[in-house]
Amino acid sequence: MAWRRPAWLTMNIWTVTYGIATLALGSLGTYVTYLATHSSPRQAPTEYSIAMPGDADRIGLCLHSVRGAGQVPKDGSLWLVVHGVGNRGYYLSRQVQPDASGSGWTVGSLQVGNAASPEGQQYELILWRLDERVTDVVNHVFTAEGLPIFVGPPQGVTAVAHTTVVRTADKRPCS
Repeated sequence: MAWRRPAWLTMNIWTVTYGIATLALGSLGTYVTYLATHSSPRQAPTEYSIAMPGDADRIGLCLHSVRGAGQVPKDGSLWLVVHGVGNRGYYLSRQVQPDASGSGWTVGSLQVGNAASPEGQQYELILWRLDERVTDVVNHVFTAEGLPIFVGPPQGVTAVAHTTVVRTADKRPCS
């Protein structure tokens, strides 16, 4: 008589395999959810916005004006930051100043990218609110060394508004 595998052993292997597969897929779903919610910096709801340019607006090398809503803080400062999508550097371009109405802010002409930036390159325009300590450091660095570049928002900085623009083939610098 030949040995035969008991029926309960086959059922047990299928049950264990099904359980392992279920756990693996469940963990994968949790990991994907984690990445979707934690992989990019989130912007908390604020009273700030970037009104012009709008999201996905096409711009040349020189962006003549950026405007937005929200009060410029008395403590600390607001800075407009330019970040090329896919690049590492965050460039503090201009400190935001109140507009004539006092209820919004404006920034004058600024260069977005460089003349070698290809048409279609996307850039994020991000409004950073700096606390007093970071404002003092940035003002010193900006005066002494020029355009400060960060790999990401340092401690004491909060992203309060954001828009993405797309470069055109126009390579005329700001005059």
